[in-house]
Amino acid sequence: MAAPRVLWVPNEIGDALQSGFRRAFADLLAIGAVAELEVFSLERRIRAGGDAAAHRADLLAAAERFRPDLVLLQHVGYTGLTDGDIDRLLRHGASMVYHEGDPYTRRLHPLPPAARAAGRRADVVFTCGAGVFAANFRRSGAKRVEWVPSAFDPARVDASPKPAVRDLDLVMIANRSRARVRPLPAAADRRRFVELLQQRHGRALGLYGNGWTGPSARGALPYPQQSAVMRTAWLSANWDHFSEEPCYFSDRLPIALASGSLHAATLHPGYGAVFPPETSRFLITGSSPEDLVTRIDRYLTTTSPDERVDAEEAARRFAWRHFRQDDQLVTLLNAVGAGIDPARAAAAWDLTTAPVTAG
Repeated sequence: MAAPRVLWVPNEIGDALQSGFRRAFADLLAIGAVAELEVFSLERRIRAGGDAAAHRADLLAAAERFRPDLVLLQHVGYTGLTDGDIDRLLRHGASMVYHEGDPYTRRLHPLPPAARAAGRRADVVFTCGAGVFAANFRRSGAKRVEWVPSAFDPARVDASPKPAVRDLDLVMIANRSRARVRPLPAAADRRRFVELLQQRHGRALGLYGNGWTGPSARGALPYPQQSAVMRTAWLSANWDHFSEEPCYFSDRLPIALASGSLHAATLHPGYGAVFPPETSRFLITGSSPEDLVTRIDRYLTTTSPDERVDAEEAARRFAWRHFRQDDQLVTLLNAVGAGIDPARAAAAWDLTTAPVTAG
C-alpha cells in the first residue's frame, strides 16, 4: 500500500503514555512513511471518567471521519469494545493489527471479551508469548497469530557506560502477589526466589516492588526509574509469574539489557530461538529458583569486574539491535503491508523528537 493513514488505539492509562511509539510515529510521519495519524487513547479516556459507551462512540465517530487504511489496536481488553464496534472501525476496508503485550492464561486470567473480539477481526495478532498466550487467540477465532518480544523505549534508557564500582550485587524489580483466590502462576516460586536471594545477599540485594519485607526491601519503584536503578548493580534478576510460557519475558529483560545490566531470569521454553548461545555472557537463566540463585552466585564469584563490563556492552548492543520499541512499531505496521523500509525508518529515529500528543 501507499504510505498508510493509521488509526492507533494505544495501551495507555493516566500519565503513562506510550512515548516510545508516539515518538516513532512522529518520525515516520516526518519521512512520509505514514501519511496521516489519528490517535485515540480509549482506555485512558474511559479511566479518566465519563461514560464508557460515549467514549467508544467517539472512537467510532473518529474512525468514520478519518477513514484509516490501517488500524492498530493495543491491549483493548478493558475498553468494552464489541465485535460490532470493531466491524464499524473496519467498515471502509481498513487492515487491522492487534498487539496484546499483556499475559493471559486460559482459565485463571482469561482473555477479556474485547481482546477476543479484536483478535477475531484482526488481520494479524501479535502476542508476547508463543504458547498459551497465542493459543488463547486462536481459540477465539484469530486467523493469524505471531510472536513479538516485549520491547523498551530507547529514550527512557540510559545507554552510557556504567560506573566501574557498583553499590549492589544485584537488583530485583517485581511485585509480590498476595492473591489467594486467583493467584498468579508461579507466585510461590517468585517468593521462594526472593527468599533465597535475601538469604545469600542481604543488603547487597536491592529488592524493589510492592509487598516485600526483609533487609533487601526498598519499596515500590516508579516505572521511569527502572533503568537508573538497574545501573546501580552488577545484575538485575527476576522470576517470571508466567514461567512456562514459551518465548515470554516482560519488558524488564530488554530494559535491563539495553541499560547495560547483566540479567538473570527464568528459563522459558523457546529461549534458544530468541537468545543465541553467545548471550550467555550477559543472560543467566535457571529452571527453578534454586537453580537460578546458584547460577547467579557462581557468576558473581567466577567473573572479574572487567569481564562483567565487557559483557554489559555486549548486552547493550544485543538489546538495541533486537528489542527497540520504535523498530517494533515498523514490524507491526508492515505485517499488513504498510511497506515501511526498516533501514529508512531506523535512520530516521531521533530520540529528541517530540512524541505526537494527539489522542
